[in-house]
Amino acid sequence: MKLLTSRWLVLVAALVLGVTFWFRPKGIDGPRPAPVSMDGRDFDHSGLTAVLQQVVGDDGRIDYGALRQHPEALDRYLGQLRALSPKSAPHRFRSNEARLAYYINAYNAFILAVVRDHCPVEDVNTIYPFGGLFWRVSFLLGEEPHTLSELESQLIGDVKGGDPAVRFAVVKGANGFPALPRTAYSEEDVRARLDALSQQVARDPRFIKREGDAIVASQLFEWYLAEFGGDLVGWLKRVAPAVAEGATSVQYTPFDWRLNGRCGG
Repeated sequence: MKLLTSRWLVLVAALVLGVTFWFRPKGIDGPRPAPVSMDGRDFDHSGLTAVLQQVVGDDGRIDYGALRQHPEALDRYLGQLRALSPKSAPHRFRSNEARLAYYINAYNAFILAVVRDHCPVEDVNTIYPFGGLFWRVSFLLGEEPHTLSELESQLIGDVKGGDPAVRFAVVKGANGFPALPRTAYSEEDVRARLDALSQQVARDPRFIKREGDAIVASQLFEWYLAEFGGDLVGWLKRVAPAVAEGATSVQYTPFDWRLNGRCGG
């Protein structure tokens, strides 16, 4: 009896260890093109702009099928991210804006690549169980592995300066986010573009609309409400006063995780 119990304990322990190993953070390697060196003193994001102009349609939908057919440009940009980062080459990123633009662009490039490589996909949360895409898959920045969750909460969090609009700029492959822009962010324009993105979202009925005295908002705001000052109506009064005027309550609608594009044939 004791021998049987011991065997069961060994089996249970092995199962627990196996599950723990399988679901460990950073346990899955994301796309890893070879590192690509870059001339100049800064970091040139024009490679990502070329990709975005190739695959972002007039309707904001992403043509992941085109990325699968022509992966070279995106892979080259990923190779540049692998070769250089604010940590590995700080002299190229002398301001928070330079670092913020780099990390936002990196996040969006990684999402494009991982969806491309897993097509057909209908919902990014189904790529790996329990939203594992965001915490299990690692990508290389300056040869250091980072998950998307680390990139968003730590690296971007350290340089965003408390600007909640960053939550609109990192587009996680889902319909519930604003469309990806057709140009990459840069040190020179990132702050102005985030301000404009706040204005855009505040006036877009897909994210914010009025129903009588109530503000009906995307669940995205509920998730990050603390970053909006804990008061969505108060934030709207600063960003879009006409939308907030007379509002007395807030309701949230479920987030749309369906893929923000098409995988093609």
